[in-house]
Amino acid sequence: MSNNIKHKNKDEEIQFKENEKEFLKSLERSEPIGKGLKYLLPHERQLLDSGELKNITHRGSSSVWLESLSSVPPEGKINVYRPMGDLEIIFLVENGFLPNTQPYQAIIEGSNGRQYANKYLTGKKWTDTNPSTIVEFTCPIELIEHCKSIQTKIEDGAISIGLGNKAGNTLPFFNDSLKSTQTTFRIVKIKREIPKK
Repeated sequence: MSNNIKHKNKDEEIQFKENEKEFLKSLERSEPIGKGLKYLLPHERQLLDSGELKNITHRGSSSVWLESLSSVPPEGKINVYRPMGDLEIIFLVENGFLPNTQPYQAIIEGSNGRQYANKYLTGKKWTDTNPSTIVEFTCPIELIEHCKSIQTKIEDGAISIGLGNKAGNTLPFFNDSLKSTQTTFRIVKIKREIPKK
């Protein structure tokens, strides 16, 4: 194993543990959801009821927050993350692949990528699609390497890979991998706003 790969794996491990620590802290501080339950979308409620996502809603929150830990990808695979708005996530849940609706449509690699995606839910980053959900895609490494060879950029220390037609235009490859189930996805975080009266 090259030093470069070892170094990358070590960094990934550190970031994974950091994310895990934050999740466990949020779990300890969580409050019952209460009236916010009725605002969850059907797939969100199902993920909560099945235990796939845990309630991490904190006291006085104006949103319901649900989360799970990242998975550890099997040999030959890698996790990438994408923050999504409601229209995109509903399409993915119903169809099993991504819609061709975003010009850039970034996926962000590894545990750093999850941290970066999280900034869209916490308000540290903004996009007009109003992200409500973070999705973890577990993909063959060669698919991600192929997408990276066409278009990437570094954002806040994370590797962002554009799938959309204004970026690498690799969405067809990515969707083919989803359709063949070589790439799988799971929702790992949700922020569901409670409407103000």
